Amino acid sequence: MKNYFYLLIFIVFGLFSCDKIENPIPPVFGDVDWSLYPGDSNDYLTLYNFDNPETNWSTNNNTKKQILLEDYTGHKCTNCPAAAVIAKQLEDDTALNVIMVSVHAGAGGAFQETDSEFITDFTTEAGDVYVVDMPGMFANPLGTINRNPTGANNTVWHASSSWVNTVNSETSANLLANIQVQANHFPSTNGLFIHTETEFKDNLSGDYHLIIYLIRESVIAPQKMGDGSIDHHYHHHSILSDNINGTWGSLISSGNVNSGTKYYNDFSVELPSPNIDSTYEINTLSLVTYLCERNTFEIIQVTKTDF
Repeated sequence: MKNYFYLLIFIVFGLFSCDKIENPIPPVFGDVDWSLYPGDSNDYLTLYNFDNPETNWSTNNNTKKQILLEDYTGHKCTNCPAAAVIAKQLEDDTALNVIMVSVHAGAGGAFQETDSEFITDFTTEAGDVYVVDMPGMFANPLGTINRNPTGANNTVWHASSSWVNTVNSETSANLLANIQVQANHFPSTNGLFIHTETEFKDNLSGDYHLIIYLIRESVIAPQKMGDGSIDHHYHHHSILSDNINGTWGSLISSGNVNSGTKYYNDFSVELPSPNIDSTYEINTLSLVTYLCERNTFEIIQVTKTDF
């Protein structure tokens, strides 16, 4: 029989009255904010049958390991547009199962700086941490490909000239986990509720974190080009704009985990107002959810959710 582990991140006041709770679940980043649900939270809990979360999901029949290509870029980096073309071509080749994310971060941060012409700040707290925590980042453009450690000087950082070969090598990797995502958006509160199922497909050992990116699919803003000119109507693609559950996400498994084990997680977030910034209209956003081993940074599965 499969073991099911449910990490309940919803806070339900009064559920346990004054009874003593054995092994209470500790607070974690991503606790659900019920003010973002325009109704009775009990209705939502009933709808999603949180006593038996596995009943909310159909069997995940995916047999393919997807590939996350993180393109570390900057709007003042003249070599970055050419790298972005390579990343987009890999993403568009459906046989490769590539999910591409643009991360505006780099060593020193000079290519990400804003001024009177480059007014859009694409940087994120998470991106700035990743270029420090994952050793070896030295320039833009560089990329990570499932954070495969065969990059420059045996780091996770790969030059754009090697992306094609590294992606091709990742296509033969074994499927170690599957992820399913459900998301509900409530326009009246601009609240987004996210539910995930993570299923391990092999016996593994490590510290496995689930991380959710909020992506803006397209933002038109200035970009320095390879010839030194500035394209003021450049389409920045698939931009990391925030981390829903923190820079390193939620620890869902530590130590040994058996094939067939499933974990269930729930999160909420108030999205930026599209009335202030139209690039946050819900139909222009997506989620990229991935599972990584925290110590090696390796990404063992990723999925994308469009709205």
